[in-house]
Amino acid sequence: MKKIGLIVISLLAIMQAFAQSNENFKMILKDGWQMQSATRVPDAGAILSLPGYKTPGWYKVSVPTTIIAGLLSNKVYDFDPFYDMNFAKLNDPKLDSTWWFRKEFTLPNSERGKEVVLKLHGINYKANIWLNGVLIADSNQIVNPYRIIELNISENIITAGVNTLALEIKRPINPNKHGGDLAIDYADWIHYPPDYNAGIINNIEIKTYDRVAIRYPLVTTNFDLPSLATAHLTVDALVTNYTADPQDVIVRGKINSEINFKKKVHLNAHETAEVTFTPTDFPQLNIKNPRIWWPWQYGKPNLNHIELSVAHDNLVSNTIGESFGIRQISSQFIDDKSRVFIVNGKRIVLRGAAWSPDIFQRRSPERQEQEIRLYRHMNMNIVRSEGKMEDDHFYSLCDKYGMLVMTGWMCCGAWQYPENWDAAKRASAMASDSSVMLWLRNKSSLMVWLNGSDMPPRDSTVEQDYLKIEASLKWPNPTISTADASKSKVSGFSGVKMNGPYEWVPPIYWETDSLLKRGGAWSFATEISPGPSIPPYESLIKFIPKDSLWFTTESWKYHCGTMTFGNTQVFNDALEGRYGKATDIKDYIAKAQAQNYESHRAMMESYGLHKYHTATGVVQWMGSNPWPGLIWHTYDYYLYPAGTYFGMKKSMEPLHIMYSYANNEVDLTNSLLQKFSGLKVKAEIYNLDGSLKYSKNITTSVEPDSIQKCFALPQINDLSDSYFLRLQLNDANGDVKSINWYWLSTKPDVLDWVKSKWYMTPQTGYADFSALQNIGKTSLKMLYTTGKKYDSTLHRVIITNTGKTVAFQVHLRALKGKSGDDILPVIFSDNYIELAPGETRIILCSYADKNIKGATPFFITSAWNLDLTKCKAAGNIIFENQK
Repeated sequence: MKKIGLIVISLLAIMQAFAQSNENFKMILKDGWQMQSATRVPDAGAILSLPGYKTPGWYKVSVPTTIIAGLLSNKVYDFDPFYDMNFAKLNDPKLDSTWWFRKEFTLPNSERGKEVVLKLHGINYKANIWLNGVLIADSNQIVNPYRIIELNISENIITAGVNTLALEIKRPINPNKHGGDLAIDYADWIHYPPDYNAGIINNIEIKTYDRVAIRYPLVTTNFDLPSLATAHLTVDALVTNYTADPQDVIVRGKINSEINFKKKVHLNAHETAEVTFTPTDFPQLNIKNPRIWWPWQYGKPNLNHIELSVAHDNLVSNTIGESFGIRQISSQFIDDKSRVFIVNGKRIVLRGAAWSPDIFQRRSPERQEQEIRLYRHMNMNIVRSEGKMEDDHFYSLCDKYGMLVMTGWMCCGAWQYPENWDAAKRASAMASDSSVMLWLRNKSSLMVWLNGSDMPPRDSTVEQDYLKIEASLKWPNPTISTADASKSKVSGFSGVKMNGPYEWVPPIYWETDSLLKRGGAWSFATEISPGPSIPPYESLIKFIPKDSLWFTTESWKYHCGTMTFGNTQVFNDALEGRYGKATDIKDYIAKAQAQNYESHRAMMESYGLHKYHTATGVVQWMGSNPWPGLIWHTYDYYLYPAGTYFGMKKSMEPLHIMYSYANNEVDLTNSLLQKFSGLKVKAEIYNLDGSLKYSKNITTSVEPDSIQKCFALPQINDLSDSYFLRLQLNDANGDVKSINWYWLSTKPDVLDWVKSKWYMTPQTGYADFSALQNIGKTSLKMLYTTGKKYDSTLHRVIITNTGKTVAFQVHLRALKGKSGDDILPVIFSDNYIELAPGETRIILCSYADKNIKGATPFFITSAWNLDLTKCKAAGNIIFENQK
């Protein structure tokens, strides 16, 4: 056993007031809290933490909550902080004072005589902790939202009666500054909430133990790669003696109710130690034909279960159980710029998006699952979280859906400048690193930990200390010094990059970064984006007044980012240069969806096309928005999937047909561990008048997790200035696997690479899609069928182009009745599609029944070029033009 000088605790996000598993007891202090500003509370903690203290005028809240989240839930404000520029109205001097969070609770009779432990997770930022009139910990001890802190409160607990817990919380100071507090920093994403997320942002628990406890199980897997026939498991956990006397205990373990093991452990007084079961000492931990956890595209994310208990004198003190994945994750370098991750011996190209929780740290298990499902339905396989840790439920969802997680410390304020830390801040940072390692180390989905974001820790001794902690706590996955390409003095090259862009760039950009200096398809790009993602009109009017719906207004700019990203001007210039000047906001939005679609699709496609040569991963900055915004998301705050979402979804199809802008060729990308033979590839080119100018068919195959170049497109005479390329891929059985449309121009986008900046590369010339404004009219026929599955409705929509020109950007919406709002969230199998003359497509649509609230579903179908008088529908369908 290795002795560990830590007393920390585990956090299990089971959202209920009481939870009991076998012999152990846990009480999550979730509901029944009260909150008030210290400016309105005359009494000290010794008084207000006594049972029976009167709290008139205090706000009722549930934990987790920040101060502002609590005020919002109590309807203190008479405005929507997300609408217009109302967010600025939240500024209030009271937020700079300390705030009290008070909770009364009663310990059940069954727990009398046991050690009682208070577990704190997510105290932001400092707190004095009072229990029953006694200060049990002060703000020198309780500091930093990333720490998990355990306090033995056995001497202060009232075992027969009401207990009162009171936290006096002080908000962080300047976390965005070099010398500020080590709290949550939003950099240039959004406006800072004026309370800086002060409050309680994770769970607070009461647990009891009979003398000893076992916590933090870890199951580490080693295979005899490349064979996966046998998994060699090592089991670790921490055991703690809460008494002043030595204890001889027995630690027992059980995996899947089938594999049992045990060990005797001697603990000195007040000792925390590590207990380890190796497959050498315990041969039953060499598991034949294991149920393996895979990222979704490589297999099933199978989860196993481990249960550990600790007993003394034949009495079980506590039992803990967790799900875990039998999986082994490592990484290696292709070159010093390119790191590839390996799961269970298989290389994997990672494509996904960054994650941000709600700006006020409000957490909804339902919304978390809705959003993870949106990531998964976009065919993403990775989520990146930059210092914005979620809760256990979030990571459990990633485990469940086979989504890998990249996480670590953040830029750009206090965390990034450890050379400015004093001894107390350094100790707080190290304690935070220990807490996070123990908390996250057994999560199946956790792929890599980053000890820095925009650069390695500037004080190399800080990285050294981080690495010592991570090694001592047996972090089972790779660690990297930074999300940037910088070379650490301690750990060397990162093998990843964050060279931009963060602003609009055209599709050709991603394949033509030939000097390997920017964001093109090489290495692992941990955060890049072609900039703005303009929400649809139905979302825009929820947060921008109709009279401010234009990109020059202050309200519009307020909902962009901050600093460099406080407007959408680069995107607007490209839109006008490529699609023509917008005539009104709906014309602008229609063009924006097309531009969002093509740019985001090209980014992800290029990284798939250049996989392992030397592209290994790409993370879109970002996936979700912490508030209603105009930049950096794949779907908007209201969960509305628009052009960016469907461009992303298309580009990451597991078996995908695509066009290379750089090589003018048709290619296949295969993201599955399966070879496909007898594939039918078809390419067609249409002029704007609907005439077919070119067609070619071939039969080919593609190896597992690889690409297949098919053929170059020839020079074609008499093309219209803007034209369409339609690609289709069928498998050997004739089933359609991928349909992918491109709108192309005889005039290319031209980049001025020499004038590139860290966030963008300007253009000296634009592709010309202005003729799309006058594309000939066409007509659609649409019908649908409806089915049910569990608590969801499924529609099978059949849509046909009955006209003579290509139907451009056909967009389906599902409404709560004819004049109702959009059903959200909603899953469409495809959207913003094109249809050739005579082409029929089947689109699947599904949503939870509760989200339609008993209304009759109604579809609106729009496009750029519909002759509404000739469109026909069966059922609750209407047609409209987008422009």
